[in-house]
Amino acid sequence: MEYKDTVICTVGASLIANATRPDAPSELKQLFDEYQAKNFSMVSQILRNVKDPKEKKWGAEINSVASLIEKGYLTSRQTMYLLVSDTPQGEMTGEILKQYFTVNENGLEFKSVKLIKIEKLNDKKRHEFRLQGLRNLVREMANCVKDNLGRVVINATGGYKATIAYAVLLGQVLNVPVYYLFETFDEIIPLLPLPVSFDPTVYEKYVKIFAALEYSQLIEELHFLRKFSFRSWAEVPSELKIFIDRETIDQKQILSLNPLGQIYIESVEWDCSTIEDEDYFSDKPYQDKITGSGGHAIKFREENRKIIEEIAKLPWVELVSVTGSTEIEGGSSNKVWIEKDHLRVSLSGKAGTGFILVQTTCKSHKFLECVMKRIQSILRGD
Repeated sequence: MEYKDTVICTVGASLIANATRPDAPSELKQLFDEYQAKNFSMVSQILRNVKDPKEKKWGAEINSVASLIEKGYLTSRQTMYLLVSDTPQGEMTGEILKQYFTVNENGLEFKSVKLIKIEKLNDKKRHEFRLQGLRNLVREMANCVKDNLGRVVINATGGYKATIAYAVLLGQVLNVPVYYLFETFDEIIPLLPLPVSFDPTVYEKYVKIFAALEYSQLIEELHFLRKFSFRSWAEVPSELKIFIDRETIDQKQILSLNPLGQIYIESVEWDCSTIEDEDYFSDKPYQDKITGSGGHAIKFREENRKIIEEIAKLPWVELVSVTGSTEIEGGSSNKVWIEKDHLRVSLSGKAGTGFILVQTTCKSHKFLECVMKRIQSILRGD
């Protein structure tokens, strides 16, 4: 059996739903009340006293992870990602589950439990949910998989039922096992792959269109048609349309990649030459992009001026801000990484270590990955 130590869990609100029922067990009602009162130490104590995590009252997420571990689908428990909806109930459930899976007496604790809120995943806002929420879920799930290649499984039990098919398909294209605990089942089961496959030549044929849809997130249809020389939506090839959602918002037709499209682009090798389009360039002079705090940061900026200016001269960069520095010598290790919707850079040397925030013209993860590669080249001195 393959070594697996990481689980990605989609999270719903079954725990809170169970706690707010008129016939809810007393410990669940107390859990909910103590959380709302922000008495987190009592919340932790209640969770540590859970006797049987497979009891239905503890909700889909705890039930399914308990079964996942009992069945031996995880070799060890290193990392858990909790993907929660963009709702107060989702965040509350996520916080409670994070406490439970960090410290408990049921053998279900993980060394690291990470909570990730999926922006726009809120079914009370239909347009955002359809155009961005489900797609953001797919993207975050894919990022978690790629950070733990070969060691991860997906538990798709919690959350919106609409996500199950996307989790299965993403698992299929990225070669990740997907598990699900049906409400009437006593144990979690693997979900079999769907009988579908993707044609990589579609991406090759429409690489710039996929880039525009990914980098811009939402595109007005008229702009899309003009940019890619289509006279009407009817002219857009059907092999491309299956990956695009089309929605009327404020009397305008808005296009975006749909969740299937997001899964598709996660399955291909992304072409970073697509960022060379001038539509993604900043119009700021590089000198206006550079900012920073006072004190040692000014000294740090002067001593690292060449690298900072080279980063600022990249056409996709909007802002290069020195956010902090230390005079403690940090060796000669320079790094760049993605942090939410921007990049972070650390520069270390005899003058100490400084930290830089880099904002780009587009915020999508793939765009940031491409710009990150350009900055890595600068840091290497290529």
